[in-house]
Amino acid sequence: MIYLIFGHSGSGKSTLREALTKKGLNKIITYTTRTPRPGEINGVDYNFIDKSQFKKMEEKNLFIGSTCYAGNFYSTLKEDLEKNNNDLNDCVIVVDKEGIIAIKKEFKNVISIYLKCSKEILKKRMIKRCEDESVIEKRLSVLENLDEYADYIIDSDEDMDIVLSDVLKIIKIHSVVK
Repeated sequence: MIYLIFGHSGSGKSTLREALTKKGLNKIITYTTRTPRPGEINGVDYNFIDKSQFKKMEEKNLFIGSTCYAGNFYSTLKEDLEKNNNDLNDCVIVVDKEGIIAIKKEFKNVISIYLKCSKEILKKRMIKRCEDESVIEKRLSVLENLDEYADYIIDSDEDMDIVLSDVLKIIKIHSVVK
């Protein structure tokens, strides 16, 4: 099963992905042209590439669900999903709505989980991770309701242990790895 984790910046997507990886799910690492945040590692958090590399890979049709957010490009390597699209693996990937639409169109065994978070909590979390005030305001100004893209909606205002527990219950229902 492919588990798509999505939500707004600060909703806990990356934290949840790391927790699920520790529980045995394969992590799909997406590509981005944004610069790493403090503590982020290339090939672990994202595959950080420049815009020229991104465009070349996109022209070769290597990506699925490409998007531009806050002036940076993001996408998933199709090959990474194809490798994990079998009865032996469950994998987790952080995506946005374009990624959900594209991946669900191409793959059948996909569950999308929306980490829905209040604007106040999003702002607090972005401040805590030392985001620039202008970046925070830009991200908060483009918030939209993503309910329609979700198979499941999780209240991510909650403590991450509660969020993880709720997501593990969903995975237990759908997991291909028994």
